[in-house]
Amino acid sequence: MEVGDTVMHPRYGVGTIGGIEMRLQDGEQREYYVIPKPSISSTIFVPVDSAEEVGLRLISEPDTLEEAVEILGGRDGEDVGMANLKNLTWGDPLDLARAIRHQLTEPKSRYPKVSEQHQLRRAKKLLAEELSAVLGLTEDTIAALVDGTPATDSKRAVG
Repeated sequence: MEVGDTVMHPRYGVGTIGGIEMRLQDGEQREYYVIPKPSISSTIFVPVDSAEEVGLRLISEPDTLEEAVEILGGRDGEDVGMANLKNLTWGDPLDLARAIRHQLTEPKSRYPKVSEQHQLRRAKKLLAEELSAVLGLTEDTIAALVDGTPATDSKRAVG
C-alpha cells in the first residue's frame, strides 16, 4: 500500500492513505499510514508493519462488490444459512454480505441480542461505504440492499 491508495479499515471504513509518518511508540520509531477520516472528524494511524494484522486492505475490485450486491439481493442462489455474525470476517465484503443477507432472511427474534444488532449495523456500514466508493451506488440504493427494502432511486449515483 502507498500514499493515495483507497483502503478499507475493518473498524473505521473506507479512507485514502494521505501520507506515511514516523512516530515514536514505546521508545521505538515506527512508520504509520495516515488516513484522514473527515466523516468522523479524526485521523487514523495504522502501523505500516502490522497493517495486515490490523485488517487494513485495499478496497475491493468492482466484480467482488457486484457479487456482494447479488448476495444481498438473494439472486446468487448461494445458501447463506451458515453465515452469521459470530464468525464474521470483517475484511471480506462477501462475508459481510452473507451475514447481512442471513439476518434479513432468518426469523426475527423477539428479543434480539444487543451485541448482534451492533455487529449487524457495523457490517452494514462497512459494506455500504465500500459499495458507495467503488460502485458509486447511492445512499438510497445501498440502504435498500442492506435493509432488504425496495430501492426508490436509480442503481448508480448520477454525476
